[in-house]
Amino acid sequence: MVDASTERILLALRQNGGFLPLTDSSEPRLIYTQLEMSKKNFKRAIGALYRERRIRMETNGIYLIE
Repeated sequence: MVDASTERILLALRQNGGFLPLTDSSEPRLIYTQLEMSKKNFKRAIGALYRERRIRMETNGIYLIE
């Protein structure tokens, strides 16, 4: 499940110029609206992407590192 979620996040980041205005404290409804995944899956996926150094998390959102 994490692989599908990470791919969905990476695709959304690429489609939005490398930025998503979501953080681990975003409302579950907002996460679902933008990515069609639960907050739990979102947090797991961004954790995996962060450990792989593929994203940078800041207070205003997530940035793609490429």
